[in-house]
Amino acid sequence: MGRPSGPGRRGGRRGGPPDILYHATTEPRLADLGAGASLEMEGGKDVYFSTREGHAWQVAHRFHDTPAVLYVDVSRAIKGGCRFERNRHGLWQAKAVPSKHILNLRPGFAHQASAGGFPVWFGPSGPEVALIRVRRRFGATWEVAKGKMEAGESPTQTAIREIQEEMGCPMELSVEEELGFVRYAFTIPDGSPRLKTLHMYILRTPERRMDFHPPDRESIEDVAWFTPEEAVRVISHRSLQPLVRKVRSYLVGK
Repeated sequence: MGRPSGPGRRGGRRGGPPDILYHATTEPRLADLGAGASLEMEGGKDVYFSTREGHAWQVAHRFHDTPAVLYVDVSRAIKGGCRFERNRHGLWQAKAVPSKHILNLRPGFAHQASAGGFPVWFGPSGPEVALIRVRRRFGATWEVAKGKMEAGESPTQTAIREIQEEMGCPMELSVEEELGFVRYAFTIPDGSPRLKTLHMYILRTPERRMDFHPPDRESIEDVAWFTPEEAVRVISHRSLQPLVRKVRSYLVGK
C-alpha cells in the first residue's frame, strides 16, 4: 500500500498521543537503528514526532536525498515505559524510543489497507447504528464491520462489501458521510507487525434489516442496532472511539 492521501482523522487517547506517530529521518540513519538500539538524539535532546505522515515526509525531504519516515507504535511504547509530551508547536516529543516499538524496523513489517463503516437507519424514533459482536481471545466485543481492501477496490466499495459479508445481509447501502481514516498497529499470527490504515464511513440504509446471518468463519456472534449514544458506550476499541463519537455528533445534529 502506498502512503494515503489526505490528512485523515486520527484516533488516540483523549489528551494523549494518537496510536501512531511519525518521525522524519533518512535511509542512512536507519542503518544505525538495529535490534536493541533506540531512537534518540545526541546530547540528550528530545526526539520529535508528528501526528501527520505527510508532514514527516516533508521534514525528511529537507534532510537528505534519501528520506525516510518511521512509524512508532505508541501503545507499545507507552506500555514499555516511554513518555510522550506535546509541545506548543503541536509536535510530540520523547527522550528515546527503543527500535522494537518502531513498526517499520521490525522483521516482516507491512501496511494493510482496510475499510468499513457504520450502517445507519433513520427511523421515526431517530437514527440507529448496526454493529457486530466479535468473539476475541479476551472475550466478545462490539465492533464496526470492516475488512481488507481487495485489488481494484476503492475504500467505499470495500466498506460496503465488508459490511454486507460480515453481517451476512445484502442490505442496500449508500455513503452518507466520509469519516476519513484511523491508523493503528497490530500483529498477525506469525508475529509480524502491521500498520493498518482503516478508511471509515457512515452508510445510510433504507431499511432496518434484521435478517442477519454472519459467517461462522469471522467469529461474529451477533449483529444488533444501537442508538448513537449506545454505540459510543459499547465500542471499546481505543482507535475507534473518536470516530464513534464523531458519528454520534453527526447523527444527533441530523
